[in-house]
Amino acid sequence: MPKRVGSMFDDKLTFTKLLQAHKRARKGKRFKREVIKFEIDLENNILNIGRELKKGIYKIGEYKQFKVFEPKERLIKTLPYKDRVVHQWYIEEFIKPYLVPVLIKDTYACIEGKGTYKAVKQVGQYMREAGKN
Repeated sequence: MPKRVGSMFDDKLTFTKLLQAHKRARKGKRFKREVIKFEIDLENNILNIGRELKKGIYKIGEYKQFKVFEPKERLIKTLPYKDRVVHQWYIEEFIKPYLVPVLIKDTYACIEGKGTYKAVKQVGQYMREAGKN
């Protein structure tokens, strides 16, 4: 049985942390219409997200879908920007602190300070060690 991590919102649901989540969510999308609209009333949007989460009334929005044809035809579904901010906040505050420390040491994908280059170096190290046997 997993142990309880405490109250979900003790110190995790702050304006600053939601603002940081917004900055991560907008990375590479800063000049998209949806992000610009969100930033026009940034403070109120962040405060509203925080209020909805605290009250337990936050609802995930409707997916938008569109097709991309390069390099092949694909159907893309995206959530509203507000949901991407919440997603970034949740990952940073709940997934990373509790999941990443219990992953095996050879987990490299999407983990800060790791990545493809370190994974390739580690595979090379394992191959050299196996060659000695």
